[in-house]
Formats: sequence, structure tokens, C-alpha cells
Amino acid sequence: MHIGKYKVTGLLGTGGMGRVYKAQLPEINKTVALKRLRPRPHMVQLLGDKAIEKMFMDEARILADLRHPYVAAILDFDRDSEGRPFFTMEYHCVNLGDMTGEHYIMETPARSLPPDRAVRYLRQVLSGLGRLHDAGIIHRDVKPYNMLISESDQVRIIDFGLSLLRGETRGVPEQFKIGTPYYTAPEQEADPDRVDERADIYGAGVLAWRMLTGYLPPDLGEKPVPGEINPLLGQCWDDFLLCATHPKPDKRFSDCREMTTALDRAFDSWQQRLEKTCRMQEVPAVGRTSDADHTQPVRTTPVKVSLSAAKKRFGLDALWRPSGRRTPEFVVCDDHTVRDKTHSRLWQKAGSSWPMEWSRARQYIDSLNARAFGGVQNWRLPTVDELALLLVPVSVLGDYCAPPVFSGDIHRFWSADRKSFVAAWFVDTSLGYAGAADFTCQCHVRAVSDCPPYG
Repeated sequence: MHIGKYKVTGLLGTGGMGRVYKAQLPEINKTVALKRLRPRPHMVQLLGDKAIEKMFMDEARILADLRHPYVAAILDFDRDSEGRPFFTMEYHCVNLGDMTGEHYIMETPARSLPPDRAVRYLRQVLSGLGRLHDAGIIHRDVKPYNMLISESDQVRIIDFGLSLLRGETRGVPEQFKIGTPYYTAPEQEADPDRVDERADIYGAGVLAWRMLTGYLPPDLGEKPVPGEINPLLGQCWDDFLLCATHPKPDKRFSDCREMTTALDRAFDSWQQRLEKTCRMQEVPAVGRTSDADHTQPVRTTPVKVSLSAAKKRFGLDALWRPSGRRTPEFVVCDDHTVRDKTHSRLWQKAGSSWPMEWSRARQYIDSLNARAFGGVQNWRLPTVDELALLLVPVSVLGDYCAPPVFSGDIHRFWSADRKSFVAAWFVDTSLGYAGAADFTCQCHVRAVSDCPPYG
């Protein structure tokens, strides 16, 4: 299937106004996200063809006019053989919804992010939203699935189909809801055409709740404050999160700059608490072995596992995290390798400098063996089970006091296990979950090799 000059290689998602495809520009094999106008019948009945096309064109113009590192860039615009408009954007495999594991039943708990990682993403979201607001644009649909994460681990804000220019009146029918449940500010639900920047502040606040606690903010007075939901946070974040998601707009932060200042203040307070905790305790050992670790072998042979069978095959819980923890004892051998005494493994300490496609991950392993990296020539891609050995559970503040064993601020690693003929499994060692991605996605590589038992 082709749309214009682009070859469609997969469907990424569908919405009320159109579909988003993964597509390729054949001449140079560049992968893009292609969004084509194809509204659902009920949308046409509600809004009419002209209004829908105007919203689609407005989205393309917004993306074309903006230049910001945290806002997705538009690459091309055209019409297909049927005269339907489409545009292409930069393509990234991952979004914050994937990272948190947000379910279509949104009340279901999700994965929380380490505070430093959540703060970095949220600062980028606020920077991008601030750029929109300076241009007089209200996004009106701030949520995890509209926040792509690039290969360089940076946010790209997408989906401006519901955006509103300040002072504009769309006049959509009352039954046409603008926004996403739970992330939509109360005043937007009541009158979507009269909202200002504080509606996006609310959405960013809910996003912060999700990343820091794994939960959506409760109704006022119904449930504990954030620090009671996730004790790792303490009370440092309570005022920030409650202010950002206050039901009354005049009680929230007035703009993204004010919210960013408050975010930095909360994070500084949390870091001071962390430093105090670490000063008061002995640095914990990196790994403690147990009898179970010695008696249960860890799979080394790659397997092909479908999505439906993966949780059982890999031993994952409802949020795709390993349900049983192994506790290897790591020993840093030199600047290049780390030894797992418990499971007789040798790991690459730093991993690849750059993320790469799965096919190139194989080439990278070959290059390590060709030059006998670390004095070893039997490097290979680890299995999901082996990558799970690298997960360090963090449940209390003191867990952050242990010095890192592996170097490099990288988290997502390819495994040798495949999901299908075009996709493989990866493990995010920071968030502690396994996921699948097609071969054209990019993850880092951390090679492993077998070694004799530690003497």
C-alpha cells in the first residue's frame, strides 16, 4: 500500500479524524509517521467534512510553524490519490504511555518512573507547552500517549488536532468531547472553547501524578496525598502535584514557567532528603546471593515468544515486570566489564554508545568479538531472562544510595528473543519491564558472555 510517494509498512493508531501509519520513503529508506485524514462516520455527522478538514490543516500548520526541540517536527505535506490531505512527521517507537504501561482501563495502576527521570521528561513537556502557549496555542490533549520519546531520550509533543488558538471559537457540538478523560481540566469539560494555558497545566499535572506515583490523581479529599501513595516520594512533591491538578484554574500554576520553578524546587527538596538518607546509612551491597540463585539456571537460548504468551513465558506480572527477583552479586572487573559471580556471566559495563536497530545490534556484537573486547570473544545478545538480572528494585529512598555498577545513562536494551519475524523483545532496566518493538526501532545493546564459575 502506498500513500503518495510513501510505502506504508504498518498502522500505528486510529482516531476520530484519521489514521497514523508507519511509512517509508523508498528512495532513502527513511521511516516516518504519516497521518492521513480519514474521519469516522460519526465525526462527519457531528462536525461536517469542512470543519474536520480545517482541524486537520490547522494541526499541520501548527507543526510547520513551530521550531522547538520538544515538539514533533513536520517533514512533508501532500494529498493522496483520493484528494485526502496527509502529512509526515518524525517517527519514534516509544511514548510515555508505553513507558508507564497505561491501560485502556485508565484507573488501573501503571508503572511509576524514578523521580529524576520523571522530572527530566516533565521539564521537557513544560518547555514544549510553554513554546505553544507563547505562540497562542492551547494543546487541550496533554496525556502520556501524546508524548513521544526519541532515541536520544527526549520528549516530542504530538497530536495537535484538538489544539485551539487563543481567542478562537470552534463551536463544536456539545456531545463532541475535547480531550481525554482524567487528563482533561474540569473547565475544559464544561466549555472547551474558553480555556487558557491552565488547562494544559492541569494535563501536565496529571501526567506528573502518573509518572511519579503510577496513579491518576484522586478526587479532592478521597484518597491519600502523593507521598502516601508512593512513600519513596515523601512529602516533597505533595504541594506541587496538588497545585498542578487543582480543580479550580486560579488555584493552579499560572503558566509553564511557574510550574517548572515549582518542579525544580520539589526535586531539589527530594534530592536533599536523599543525600541526608545516604549520609545516615551504610552504602548497601550491590547484590546479595540466595540459594535460589544458585539452583535455578538462567536461560541463554533465544526464543520466539508471541505477545499473548510473553507474560507466562518470561514470568512477568500485569505491568510486564519480572514477578520473581534474582539478586546477582556483581563485581566490577575493570573499566570494560562486570562479572556476575552468582550466574557465571560477564557483562559489558557501558553498553553501546548509541541506540540501534535490532539487525545492527547483531553487527555490533560481531564487532565486539572481532576485536576481542575485554579480552573476550564469545559476546552475545542477552535473553530477556538475563537482562532481568540487571534490574535493581527501588522501593525506598535508601535504595538510591548504592553506587551504580553499570556506567552510562541508558536503560532500554535489545534482547536476543524475538516476538515475530519483524519484532524483538527489549528490557527497560530503569523501569524494570519487558516490551516488544519492531526491528526498525532503536535500543541500546549491553552484551553478555558466559564465563567459568567464580573461584
